[in-house]
Amino acid sequence: MEKISYQKHKLTKDQKICPSCGSLLVQKDPYTVQCTSCQQEYYLSVNRTHKVSVHLSAGKLLVLVTLGMAVLISFSVLGYQYYTGRLVQSASRFSVVFRDFLMEAYDRPIADIREEDLEQMKYLKIEKENGYRFTYSFEDSFDDTHMEPYDSTMKSVTIKGSKDEFSPSNVQYFTGLTRLELYVDGWENYTLPNHNVLRSITCTDGLSRYGTPQFFTRVNPETLEEVRILEAENLEDFSFLENLQGIKRLSLEKATIRKGDLLKGFSDLEALSLSYVVMEEEDAFDMIKEFLSLPSLERFYIEGTSAWYVTEEQWAQLQQIYGDRIQIIRN
Repeated sequence: MEKISYQKHKLTKDQKICPSCGSLLVQKDPYTVQCTSCQQEYYLSVNRTHKVSVHLSAGKLLVLVTLGMAVLISFSVLGYQYYTGRLVQSASRFSVVFRDFLMEAYDRPIADIREEDLEQMKYLKIEKENGYRFTYSFEDSFDDTHMEPYDSTMKSVTIKGSKDEFSPSNVQYFTGLTRLELYVDGWENYTLPNHNVLRSITCTDGLSRYGTPQFFTRVNPETLEEVRILEAENLEDFSFLENLQGIKRLSLEKATIRKGDLLKGFSDLEALSLSYVVMEEEDAFDMIKEFLSLPSLERFYIEGTSAWYVTEEQWAQLQQIYGDRIQIIRN
């Protein structure tokens, strides 16, 4: 049945008779009435366009609200997935011990710690002591403008964890470090950042016969000034020294040094410290003389048995030759 258009029939709310057939009108819904005889429907508003508009807007509003909620839920899901994705990614690239250390140091979830945050750490020392003890600072010890004692800027945290929960390769993410100290076994397995500004490196427990010198392949020759290798009884592979020829200070402790061009090419070396190193007695004088002949050397220190393989007469000879430009000390 064809409905009567609004333009021909404008009804008010209190109108009860059908304009078409005169029969009784009954209310169908809040906005329309219907004839009991001809079944014609009429809008009750004096402004049908407005009512239709409101009616349609409500429908659209419902659709828009539904779509909005769907979009909001989608964004929430995507946001959650992104966050948890970052969390998983961050957690997966860090070992358990490093992850817990970072959350302590930065006081935030691991997913919220970004590359630029890691870059802010300037000093890092790792020790094996009832777990893994991290000492760190966000201040640069090489900064001449530092106004307070540097030690007061350091903080320490100990993380419990097994060797399997600690990954030495995680050091590679600290791209802003200027000083790194590793008092743990197996430093040859550590990985330095591809791009770093390290100026000082201290490590303990030398390379074993099966070790590799890869640790030092990533040093920055433009910034690195000092290397200290301590407790190096097992140090047998000195090929890594090729990567350190631009440094100014070198310390070796308990390493076994054999005759040869150990420091050939170290034209910038200013200070050399040898503590309890092992030398053949008959080679000690010639080796020390070779070290003192380095062109930039300003300070030479030797301590332990090997220092006394050199006789008093030989030592006096060295002091006479090099004493004017090099501070020569033995203990």
